[in-house]
Amino acid sequence: MAWPDDRDLPIEVEAAFGADVAAAPDTWSWTDLSARRRAVPIRLRAGRSGGARAVSPGTCTVTLDNDDSALTPLHPISPHWPNVELGTPLRVRLRHAEDGFARTVASGWGTADSGQAWSVSGAAGADFSVSGGAARHSHSTVGGLRTSTLAVALADSEQTVDVATSALLTGAALVTGLVARYASGGGAYYWLRAEMKAGGTGVMLKITRYTTAGGYVDLAVLDPVAGVTYAANTYLRVRASVVGTSLAMKVWPAAGVEPSGWQLTATDDQVTAAGRTGVQSWLVGGNTNTLPVVALHHNYALRVDRFSGFADQWEPTYLPTGVVGEMSSAVRVTCSGILRRFQQGTQLASSSLRRTIAAAGPLAYYPIEDGVAATQAGSSLAGTSPLTVTGPVEFRPVDDYQAFVSTTVRYGTLALADLAAGGRLDVTLPATVAAATTTRWTVHVAARVDVTTTSADVILMEWATPAATFVRWQLVSTTLSHTQIIGYSATGPATTIMDLASVVAGFTLHCVTAYQDGSNITVDLARGGESIWSIGVAGTLAGITSISLNPGRATSSIDMPFGHLAVFATDHVPYRIFADGPVRDALRSYAEEPAHTRLARIVAEDGIALNMPTVPDDAIQRMGWQEPGTPLELYQECVDVDGGLLHERGFGLGYLPRTGRYNLPTSLTVDLATYAVTDSPEVLGPVYDDQDIRNRWTVDRRDGSFAVAEDVASQRRGVYNDSAELALAYDTQLPDQAGWRLHLTTVVDLREATVPLDLAANPELVDGWLSCGVGSRFVRTNPPAQHRPGPIDRLVEGWTETIGPRSWQVQIVPAPAEPWDVAVADGAQRSPADGSTLAADITATATTISLTSTAANGPWTTDPADMPLDIRLGGERVTVSAIAGTTSPQTATVSARAVNGAVRSWPAGTPVGMWAPAITPL
Repeated sequence: MAWPDDRDLPIEVEAAFGADVAAAPDTWSWTDLSARRRAVPIRLRAGRSGGARAVSPGTCTVTLDNDDSALTPLHPISPHWPNVELGTPLRVRLRHAEDGFARTVASGWGTADSGQAWSVSGAAGADFSVSGGAARHSHSTVGGLRTSTLAVALADSEQTVDVATSALLTGAALVTGLVARYASGGGAYYWLRAEMKAGGTGVMLKITRYTTAGGYVDLAVLDPVAGVTYAANTYLRVRASVVGTSLAMKVWPAAGVEPSGWQLTATDDQVTAAGRTGVQSWLVGGNTNTLPVVALHHNYALRVDRFSGFADQWEPTYLPTGVVGEMSSAVRVTCSGILRRFQQGTQLASSSLRRTIAAAGPLAYYPIEDGVAATQAGSSLAGTSPLTVTGPVEFRPVDDYQAFVSTTVRYGTLALADLAAGGRLDVTLPATVAAATTTRWTVHVAARVDVTTTSADVILMEWATPAATFVRWQLVSTTLSHTQIIGYSATGPATTIMDLASVVAGFTLHCVTAYQDGSNITVDLARGGESIWSIGVAGTLAGITSISLNPGRATSSIDMPFGHLAVFATDHVPYRIFADGPVRDALRSYAEEPAHTRLARIVAEDGIALNMPTVPDDAIQRMGWQEPGTPLELYQECVDVDGGLLHERGFGLGYLPRTGRYNLPTSLTVDLATYAVTDSPEVLGPVYDDQDIRNRWTVDRRDGSFAVAEDVASQRRGVYNDSAELALAYDTQLPDQAGWRLHLTTVVDLREATVPLDLAANPELVDGWLSCGVGSRFVRTNPPAQHRPGPIDRLVEGWTETIGPRSWQVQIVPAPAEPWDVAVADGAQRSPADGSTLAADITATATTISLTSTAANGPWTTDPADMPLDIRLGGERVTVSAIAGTTSPQTATVSARAVNGAVRSWPAGTPVGMWAPAITPL
């Protein structure tokens, strides 16, 4: 017996009290609140809601016991005080399997405490045994694997196990660790392994992928693990996580304290299918120990995350107990995913330069994108004074700078300060900036200075370092078209530290970095997308206390705009300056950037982890200028162009690109003929409506042209218009974008608002559901005779779950899967035979049929290599084994009728086509 018959669902609830949410989630310390969980069901939601265009924040509500006031906000008696607060990270996990190995098995590993059976492979059964609280792999020979896997099928998992060896290793190592997405019979899988090294007590970690070719590919290696050693018969604990494309592991003494953060991480997208989990060991060839060497395992656990988010509401409740003066207390905690933070308040629509520079962590930053009525230039960092204005300074939107903005270039800034009339900008920096820049610093400004139009040399920047050899520094563009870095000592003499016989007349970023190198200072200069020039000079550095722009108050006969002044405590800009780097691209508003690349970049700029598989080069959709926008607006622009699915994943985001949605394998199959129903009697609730039908699309390129795609044949039922404005790079992308949208929205099928799934009544579906994420494919087979025939093939857009101790109800938000099945080389799909019909009536038992074809498409194939073909005859799926004749009509030999469960007589003129026509992907 197992859940739900003999135990409560092992749900864990944990909170990271006092966590710094700006730090990586794997560094947080977790408090287990599972024992406080009340029988009130947990309710959570993820992915898209029905009918929504974009993803919304996931939510979770859990009710916890609070009789001891430990979870009362603002209560000083709480052991968690003062950290029962808003924004506290919380996660809900299913402890899907566990095993303490408190049994005796002479051959094999038996059945885990949680009810799943262990399978063993790699050696005779006698090399696998359980006794004394340990499960053993006995290596009676060298060079062979011993594998024990659980009867589960999961895509994502986190596993822990205690491992030990029976002896110190000599000659060669013993490798242990955890496997995930394991497929028996030579299939690919991941092995996150800890190697107990020979000739010492060191431990090495490796994250590897086993390939179908029979080899291992090391994805990441840590050798050795600092501070971790092994001893005979002494357990180490290994924790391994495989979630989406992210793999991670750590190891530490089982009797010790778990280290903060993963010790080894990797990213890989080559093994995606659900598979078994478990442990594996290997005694490496060359080992000289007396055999057998035994790998021992203890305290195995397998967890699957159901929700990760942040507390946005703590709601204590108090109910009388029946005893005067006493009350029982619980706390209902409501949490939301990371996207909620972008929906709180009014978000800033930042320019590309401002986003890129701010994300690099400057000590001081002045975008100088202030409005036309500004009398100062504000700081983007709290506690920093604004730039003060001296003389005539005009703050102007960039669109007004026609002298350096053309129709083909859009600079990545909203506005700049024009100093052409002799204005200057100055700021005294906080003491914290000076303290942080004593041995290394970077200063930069974006500007356009054409020295052929200036009244004198232009000092672009001047910055003070009073305690240094050079108390004052200048970056100068001379009227002789030289770029100079000049240093002034305390007594006044000037030293020309660098002199380049060139200037940049266009709008670009000018960057100076310096660091102490013994008794010398190394000084670097970079300008926009050019190379970096470097030189050494004797002296010592000190912190920067003030900066001025155009302190010499030079004038220009044309615009002389300045902006994006920043200071860093680094000897290099934290973003690259080279020609392929993000600053050059930010100056150009990231024109022609691939959509998935832009999404990854801007999510990283917002400090959020993104889990995303690789996008093939031939499937890239490039974007136009990145206009100022809020984070959610910028994310959605990328999604709209690429066509994938953005969703929350863990405490960050996940993205399933368009190419990752093509031809998906099935993650969950529900057989409606055997599906048990308890609390949800409505298993099927389809409608046939026009809600998602669009048969005419107009797609505009922002600041560009447009294209129209339409399905004229379906317009006999009416014209359903829709349109989209996309941030595309080229007008040539428009026809494909419009055509793809037309394809997605002209599939005629039944539609469900939600699909119910009762996992308590059908526990055999749990693994399949746990392996479903946003975008996964699920199929319901054997619908009732009254339903249209054939499997019901859908994709997961989102879902809600209601989880009780003995109940687990899911409502899936579905989308049709059929439009995402596209043609691949040597695939089963064939070019559609548009316009073909039956040439003569056929009966329900006919085994030959006569096919017409159009002159435009030509006759049907007669090549035996193309057979069998599955064709669509009206609404019936028919398998054809041969086609004879070279002109229309042709005779087809039928090997199977009613392949989809439907069969009938069909009259002449019935449309005939491919059951799975070859669809060209976007």
